Amino acid sequence: MSDAEENDKTPAEELAEIVTNALLDEGLILKEDAPHTSREIASGKLRAEDWRLLIEKALDKEASDE
Repeated sequence: MSDAEENDKTPAEELAEIVTNALLDEGLILKEDAPHTSREIASGKLRAEDWRLLIEKALDKEASDE
């Protein structure tokens, strides 16, 4: 990502990216869900049900990979 794109992010978008990367690192969300999740975090639109679904999907994937 270029510096110009990085500087165009709002504080909410920057924080959402940090949170999303931390969730990915811990295996709590799937890589394919990350872009959508980051946008939803930044906009404040994720509900409790959304969080639960994201985490359950990641945990189910992890269990099936073992």
